[in-house]
Amino acid sequence: MNRVTIELWLWLGNELKGDFESPSEMRSIREEEVEEGTTIRQLLNHLARLYPPIAQKVFDLREKKLYSSVIVNYNEQVISPHIVHDQVLRDGDKLTIFPLYAGG
Repeated sequence: MNRVTIELWLWLGNELKGDFESPSEMRSIREEEVEEGTTIRQLLNHLARLYPPIAQKVFDLREKKLYSSVIVNYNEQVISPHIVHDQVLRDGDKLTIFPLYAGG
């Protein structure tokens, strides 16, 4: 088994109480054990099934992909939306999910 850290910067702190540590309303953290070979898509699908706020704001269960309104940092680097879903997770990996901001 591998341990992976998931950090959400999506103002879900009040909605993900319990299994997620919420140092603030906008930041939620959880360590998850995953089997060897688990992809980011598989992990997010699992979490979205357990936590409706993740299904509503992070991962579309019907389409099996991230919503276009979020961006993923994988081990402190932005990961391309073209490869994010199929990236295999390793022990110690960290996923940080942010809302995508736009403006001018």
